[in-house]
Amino acid sequence: MLTLPGRDLASARTARHYVRDTCRSWTLPASTTDDLVAITGELVANALEHTGSPTVVITCALTTDTATVAVADDGRSRGAPVVSASVGGSEAEYEGGRGLLITDALATRWGSLRTGEGLTVWAEFAVGAAVD
Repeated sequence: MLTLPGRDLASARTARHYVRDTCRSWTLPASTTDDLVAITGELVANALEHTGSPTVVITCALTTDTATVAVADDGRSRGAPVVSASVGGSEAEYEGGRGLLITDALATRWGSLRTGEGLTVWAEFAVGAAVD
């Protein structure tokens, strides 16, 4: 888990490096690592742009079947709510540019979870036997 300043644009770069290093330590394939890093950048950018959260928390998890990255903020939303494509949101309902569309295209599945006032957006990748 990594906690970063929510009002610092450098947090997105730091989060990408953290996820890349974590994926490498797990010996994930380069393509999976690249996808997780790209999604992390998009999710952190959304949190930085659309909330006034003082911190953003990045969490990585690995099981025998999946690798997951999650980005949590404290929910001080300055924009529209996050809508997962898996629940039938239209393109017009997505926050900002194409970040969540990219997430939807790359991840095996993704979604969001509201916890109190906070929001966590997560993306999961099937890894199966590819992980040592």
